[in-house]
Parts: sequence; structure tokens; C-alpha cells
Amino acid sequence: MCSCGCNTCDTKKALTLNESLAPKQILSEGLKYHMDNNRPLTEHVYRAGSSNYFNLWAEARSLYSRQILEITNKDDLAILTETDLGHFGVIYEIEVGDQVKASKEYGGLSGEVVDVRGSFIVVKTKEGNQSYHESDLKVLNKEGKKVPLDFIMEDESLDLNEFPFEYKGFKYNVEDTGGMIDDYGRKVWQISIQDKDGDVETTTVRGARDKQAHQEAKDFIEDELLPYYGLNEAAKKKKKDPPIGKPMRDTSGGKAYKVYVRDPKTKRIKTVRFGSGGLRAKINDSKARAAFAKRHKCSTRNDRTKASYWSCRLPRYAKLLGLKSSFSGFW
Repeated sequence: MCSCGCNTCDTKKALTLNESLAPKQILSEGLKYHMDNNRPLTEHVYRAGSSNYFNLWAEARSLYSRQILEITNKDDLAILTETDLGHFGVIYEIEVGDQVKASKEYGGLSGEVVDVRGSFIVVKTKEGNQSYHESDLKVLNKEGKKVPLDFIMEDESLDLNEFPFEYKGFKYNVEDTGGMIDDYGRKVWQISIQDKDGDVETTTVRGARDKQAHQEAKDFIEDELLPYYGLNEAAKKKKKDPPIGKPMRDTSGGKAYKVYVRDPKTKRIKTVRFGSGGLRAKINDSKARAAFAKRHKCSTRNDRTKASYWSCRLPRYAKLLGLKSSFSGFW
């Protein structure tokens, strides 16, 4: 036991299961690993942004809320009690042709999207074209996308994995070819797939949406790579992860990061964009951190739906994001 009473000694377990309420067998392999190795959740065994990463936070959150899991690490507790990491929400990617309706504060007009300009949407209504921010619109008759909340996204200017998507053990990427279209007006996408030998297969596919390109990449992995490496039978037996939202780069321009949060007033999912990207190099500089916090009055920034809240707390997410920083605490 901790002899000094600080409750931070190494003898204090980061995670403890109340076995009077539930047996250890209910835990996933990832959570068992953290518990057996006395490893805090903020030193995650899974890659930040992967499906296993979000699933493990969701599992820990569920068990902690039911008092089945005791958590003593202060950083873990901060994530579970002050953020929505491990929760999911539904967001709608608004595209030209979608039917949308404005919120009551903006007249409640409905109509068809005729142009998308970053976060601002131009809608053709009975009163003429109207411009709205994406957060002020409701998308009609369209299936939303499930996304993780409170996970900061990085833009293309940061050090990112060249193959951010993964399917059955193979990494791949889908990229817009810069607005190229074929003779039928369909967008042209480039697919890059890395095989087990490190070689890269590259091809193009045509379709209105990137969903078709993703499916093409998965089909190639299923039909070509799994049989070639003798993994097709093993892949069929492997339990398929449930579909979850994946972090996306903020390509709307202007900001380095974006994060999905739930607006407590409207209960809707909101996209918050923030940061120039330049501060990342100064996270390890204590004087620069202090100056930034003072200049931006970080101690008063408590509204999680505002960019200032997230800018002030960027260092605490450094470790979760895999940023090159030795500082992972608060300002």
C-alpha cells in the first residue's frame, strides 16, 4: 500500500476491477492488458484513432460509470469525467444536392444545397439563395455518419500516416485527385494500398462519392491480397469490428484541427475548428505555454463548444494524438 498517503505511488493500481460486481472475463483483451500491466488508459495500447482505441475508451467509460471499474490515474479520470471521448454521435456531411432545413432562429426555410464553401452552405429556397453555417442546418432524408466525440483531428500539414485507413490488416488511402472528372461527370479518386511486403498498389476509381472508392479498396484487398497471402480463411473467421466513425483531416481551410462536440443547448453534434498548427512546436516550452495561457485567458475558457476551449487544452491531448511532445498535461 502507499505509505505516504499521496495515492500516486507505484503500488497503487491504475485500474482495478470490482469482482464482486463483475468477473474479469467480461473485459476485452485490451482492457485486460492495461489492467494486468498496470498501464493507464492514456498510455493506450491501441493506435489513437483506430476502432479499437475508441472501443476501449467506451468500454472503460461504461464500466466506470457503473462502479465496476475503479480508476486512480488522474489523467484517465480527467478524460472520463471532463470529455466525451468514448461517446459517439451522428454527423451529416452536407453535399450539393442534399435537402436541408434551417433552424428556427434562421427562418426554418428548407431547400436544396447548391454550393458548399467550407463550413458555409448555400441553399436554394423559395425566397432565393440563402447562406448558412453548417451547424444551423438539419439534413433531410439522409443517413448520418457515426463519429467519435472529443477527438482532435489533424490536417494534412502535420505528420500523418501515409495510409490512414485499415481493412483486414492492410493499410490503404483514398484521395481526391483534385477535382478531376470523367466523361460522364463522375469524380476520379486515387486508391493506394500497401501490401505485406511494403509495396504499394495504386489505381483510380470513378464515382460520385468517396464511399465507392473505399469499397473498391476493400474489394481489392478481399479478392487479391487476402488470397495471395493465404489470409482469406482467417479473415472470414475474424470477428468484424462494428462500423464506427473515423477521424478526418480538416481540409476546409484555415484551421489545423477540428473536434466534434455535443452542443448542450441544442443536443446536436457540432464541428469546432481551431488552431493554426504552429503552436505544436512550442508545447514543450514552458514559457511559451504560460504566455499563451495568459494571453488567451485559458483559465476562463470553459465552453467546450468554442475554439478557445480546445486551443487552450491542446497540450493535454498531445500524447493521445501521437504528437512529438513530452508534455501531456494541462496549461
